Amino acid sequence: MAVKRRMWLIVGSIAAGLLLLLALSHLLPLNFMSVQPKPEQQPQKVYDYYIIFDEVSGVDLMYVPLIVSVGDEVITEENKRYTIIKVEENRAYARFVEDINLDEYKQKLKQ
Repeated sequence: MAVKRRMWLIVGSIAAGLLLLLALSHLLPLNFMSVQPKPEQQPQKVYDYYIIFDEVSGVDLMYVPLIVSVGDEVITEENKRYTIIKVEENRAYARFVEDINLDEYKQKLKQ
């Protein structure tokens, strides 16, 4: 009898402890597992003009009074196409893509 009583006492105290932990679990801070959102990017400051440089040679290709962003494309006076790869303040750096042959386009328009 004493063993049975002791067993019920142990089971009862474990059950009471579990109920107490369950009742107090809402007080635990569970935000250590939450996903942190990415910080928002600061909006790009707008300048009066942008200078576009060739990324390899550093030669300035043109000055533009437009907002320049990464991914924009530029065609120079020499018919060379560039893509903007980086913008720092009012300086944009462009990567050469290809030479453009305007004679091909003129022939296509005539046909």
